[in-house]
Amino acid sequence: MKKRESTKKRYSFDCTYIVAIVLLMVSVTAVAADPPGIPDGWSDGFVYNNGVRIHYYHAVPAPAKPVIVMVHGVTDNGLCWADVSLKLQEDYDIYMLDARAHGLSDPFTPSDNGETLVKDVVGFVELMKFDKPIIMGHSMGAATVMRVGAEYPDLASAVIMLDPGLPRKNTGERPARPRRDGPPPQRPQANPDPLAFSMMGEPEALAKQNNYSFDALVEKGKKENPKWSDTDVKYWALSKKQYHGPYSDAAWQAMHGTMNTEGALAKIPVKSLILKADTSPERRKTNEESVADLERVKLVHVDGAAHNLHHDQLELTVKEIRDFLSTAL
Repeated sequence: MKKRESTKKRYSFDCTYIVAIVLLMVSVTAVAADPPGIPDGWSDGFVYNNGVRIHYYHAVPAPAKPVIVMVHGVTDNGLCWADVSLKLQEDYDIYMLDARAHGLSDPFTPSDNGETLVKDVVGFVELMKFDKPIIMGHSMGAATVMRVGAEYPDLASAVIMLDPGLPRKNTGERPARPRRDGPPPQRPQANPDPLAFSMMGEPEALAKQNNYSFDALVEKGKKENPKWSDTDVKYWALSKKQYHGPYSDAAWQAMHGTMNTEGALAKIPVKSLILKADTSPERRKTNEESVADLERVKLVHVDGAAHNLHHDQLELTVKEIRDFLSTAL
């Protein structure tokens, strides 16, 4: 009898132990997050354009609606437009590019230069046979579409730029190009960020960034950007794991050369919207002066927003885009 009770207790203990292990495994699996897929109804694809494959995302198709082509900033990918596109997709047929060396698009080639990313956008529009799409960009993407609008005046119906650099009034001046090796060396930090991320550096350092934990990047994104939605943070984290270049000084100069926008704003023949990050009254005045003589350009500062203004203030950003497009087309 005692032996049977002992066996029964041991069996009970074994079952409890197994259940505990299973629950632990389930909890670990639940905590570890996989990179997100694309939203329901969306698709993606490639075009061979300007010597490389360019990858793009397509929101829920709206074939009878105006086309918007979106171009992201440095180290991001096309999905970093997700929240904006989800808000607009009922009224517009939206395509989001992965810029060369970003997302799933091919890397830079030795022959690339400061015209390359501009021609990538133009080539995409032509290959897709879009008739005067709206072109929209953020940061480097804003500089790209600014130049597209200026250098290819018959291509777009409207141009939207989120926080581009603006020249000083009547001078065409812009900040000097940063060198690839960056600012002067600083003293080592006592507690360096293990997830520090750079847009340029040695190939081995850039590749190391792609190996950062997705979960850790998400936590970093949430901590550093409390205004962002979960969707924005997750796609931001994914974009950092996908970023693949530039791996040479020539490629860096090609990418940065895209932002040579001197005189471009004045040459855009269609209505244009510039959304700038919140800033001091003095900087606002400087920005306003830079476009004061440009009748086709509307400038709006987005209150409470930093450089990634479409993440910081999504509703305000979308409202300004909608208001502009209601009169621009």
